Amino acid sequence: MRARTRDEFIDLNHQLLIGICMSHDHLGCACCNLPHLPALTSGLLTGTALSGELNAAFQHAYSQQAQKLAPQATIFHNGHIHTMAADGSDQVEALGIAGGTIIATGTLHAVRQAMQPHQPSEVDLDGRTLLPGFVEPHMHILPSALYRSWLSLTPFLAIPRQQELDPEYSFQSISRRISAALEQPDQLPKDKKGNPWVLGFGVDPSLMMSWEDIGASQLDKLSRTVPILLMNSSGHLAYLNTAALKAANIEDSPSGVLTEIRIAKALLVAPLPKLPEFIACLKQVLDNASAMGFTSVFDAGVGATDAPLVEIGLLKLAAHLGPVRIGAALFTKPEEKALDNWLDHYKPDLHNHGDQRFSIKAIKLIADGSNQGLTGYQSQPYACSHEHSIPEVPPTGLSNYPDTSVFSRMLDKAVGRGWPVLVHANGDQAVEYVLHSYDQVLTPRPGGISEEEAKKRRQLRLRVEHASLLNDEAITKMATLQLNPSFLIGHVGYWGHTFQQTIFGHERAQLLDRCYSALSAGMPISLHSDHFVSPLGPLRMMEQAVFRTMEAVPGDQVLNPGERISRMAGLRAVTLDAAWHCHMDHLVGSLEAGKRADLVILAQDPLDESVRKLRDIVVQETWLAGVKVHSAA
Repeated sequence: MRARTRDEFIDLNHQLLIGICMSHDHLGCACCNLPHLPALTSGLLTGTALSGELNAAFQHAYSQQAQKLAPQATIFHNGHIHTMAADGSDQVEALGIAGGTIIATGTLHAVRQAMQPHQPSEVDLDGRTLLPGFVEPHMHILPSALYRSWLSLTPFLAIPRQQELDPEYSFQSISRRISAALEQPDQLPKDKKGNPWVLGFGVDPSLMMSWEDIGASQLDKLSRTVPILLMNSSGHLAYLNTAALKAANIEDSPSGVLTEIRIAKALLVAPLPKLPEFIACLKQVLDNASAMGFTSVFDAGVGATDAPLVEIGLLKLAAHLGPVRIGAALFTKPEEKALDNWLDHYKPDLHNHGDQRFSIKAIKLIADGSNQGLTGYQSQPYACSHEHSIPEVPPTGLSNYPDTSVFSRMLDKAVGRGWPVLVHANGDQAVEYVLHSYDQVLTPRPGGISEEEAKKRRQLRLRVEHASLLNDEAITKMATLQLNPSFLIGHVGYWGHTFQQTIFGHERAQLLDRCYSALSAGMPISLHSDHFVSPLGPLRMMEQAVFRTMEAVPGDQVLNPGERISRMAGLRAVTLDAAWHCHMDHLVGSLEAGKRADLVILAQDPLDESVRKLRDIVVQETWLAGVKVHSAA
């Protein structure tokens, strides 16, 4: 297959954008897991930008991509080649690809025979490891790109150690970063009136050396004149100084701590990145994913802005021009009319009939908030509720569905129309009502659905996202209903110690991310970053599931060692099983003849028991559809 020219790609951009507008211009807006996201993008994603400036920015960002598009005919051999095939044929001697597709796996002789018509070159792996490209089953692409333009105040170290916690993280450390930014006012983003702001992302009091409640009184000590707006790492909380509250005309929150939809009022007056900067940040997010070995990512938040069609078009362009495939779920706010908008105008593309680079696969519903942000919906108060609280949030957190019958009806409507559903559920009380609703819509009853309909619905690979706190009863019910948990495994590695010591206490923290129990009950699991919440890193996620070491405390303290899983299970959770969760396993997730040639070459074998720090294994090359899209050289 020849490489497309740049002019052909410019034309392709127009076709993609115009096609999306023409076919869905009647679709109403949706909302998202972060109710303030429409405000965050207000004025950035517009219909005008879709056909003009946005397209031009993409052309510039990916102007060199057309030079890399000819798939190579190649035989790989002399290394550790793990196919991750569902039939159990794990390790092979050689693999051959051509035309962007896997042609053969097996012995070197057999692969050479099968590849003869393609006149391949050969790559000597020289002992390196070849795996299927990794699959990220839950991230948020647009918010990750937007926040990338903000001042980083995360609890993680800088590149190249961005997957490690900062042992010196504190309010004092982020204050120093903010003060340094304030010393260069010309470099600060400006609002529509030309006033500079400090916009910071990633603040996480729960991971500070000493938990500190942040608000206007603390931030006013840094500046009483320049507005300061800091976003919590969960995305569910924001901290403002008095100048920012005044700029946003917010008079009823003197503490400076805002939650959920209330954050939108401040964001509407805060500066936005310029479109070229935003596109550059988007490209950085996807390039970073590729550098980590991801060849497919699943966006659990599409349609979240006030310009959902532009957002979908933007992600489709990114998937066609960038280094990763993108699958997506459509976010829905907790009201039935929002769901009806999606169901009336879209159908899930579970088999990629129309597009192997971008497809909408599922509906996303959100039951509650964030456990580390103290907004996850619990059956009992947070252990730290007397010392740390969030204004206007009960000590048991928040439910997005005070009337759970609304949630049940929406779930039934989506599943009944053949849609896979992802349900965000962090707190144990949220998990309970989510599972109760799933039981209502998946169990045959007199006057309800038939056995045949129940079987059909259960085959949709319905998911529970995060599934953070699972007791034995919940695990049994999930297995019975054929539900599938996707774990934000950073809850164990990064937040495990603070969950155990401060937020939940020792006993309840044992219920966190029960990977082994889920697998033992017969449920395939996947591991995700929820990026921007935690750093991208498939091998880091595998490591945290295999070892369950709590990284915020010295030594090798383990959170519930009985929930550790094997290396092979951990690797499946970021390859084949993650692809299966995303309805992409017919294309990717394993190295089998007929699948797309999405590959990753590692310097070491993560299945080698002598290698413990899996996140430090170097990703030397990433291949998408037979094209090398990343090289560490």
